[in-house]
Amino acid sequence: MRYDIALNNLDQSAPYVRSQVERSEFLVAVTGAGISKPSGLPLVEEQVGGVALRDFFRPELLERDPVRYYEIYREWVIRWRQAAPNPAHYALARRGVWVVTQNVDGLHRDAGTEHLIELHGNLRELVCRVCRRIFGSLLAVEQAGPPRCPQCREVLWPGISLEGQQVRHINRAMDWAGRAQVLFVVGTSLEMDPVRRLPAVAEENGALVVWVNTAAEVILPRLLSFQERTSG
Repeated sequence: MRYDIALNNLDQSAPYVRSQVERSEFLVAVTGAGISKPSGLPLVEEQVGGVALRDFFRPELLERDPVRYYEIYREWVIRWRQAAPNPAHYALARRGVWVVTQNVDGLHRDAGTEHLIELHGNLRELVCRVCRRIFGSLLAVEQAGPPRCPQCREVLWPGISLEGQQVRHINRAMDWAGRAQVLFVVGTSLEMDPVRRLPAVAEENGALVVWVNTAAEVILPRLLSFQERTSG
């Protein structure tokens, strides 16, 4: 069963969803860029450094112009380091919801989520594709020009999955979705395979799927609050 919740139907929908949450032992959320918008981070349709963020997640710019790519990367990392989790991140963490995120900002981790799959990696890391060494993202901020591996001098790549690259831990994410009793889809329209299949997997196994695509920072605390819990 699918429930779409927004501010205009929250009062009507919240009691039923809360009752299902209270009865459930395993809650899962699939999140996207919309959950981090209130934290000051851009959506993929927006621009960073004069380039659409969607293009930042494509390998062509990095391969064609690594200098320009890392100019944008530095601006993005600085914005990310200034961001903090918002009430939606904290609501999921405090309720113990297991989170599958498409985001690379690390805000679920900062909020205290213990069970987390970052399908596209995170901005904390840079990776050498030759010697496989991993470095912190500050290396790109501190160095002028594209950051290079200290060992082999190759240009480092961000520790995120760019378009066309395989997402991480998708089989584990499918397992979580299949075991979920309530699955929240938050701040994402799930347009891309394979992540867009997660709600269907949950529904096929009898889960309630709750879509929250706007105002998650207001809605999730209402749905996941420990207040007014039903008695056993």
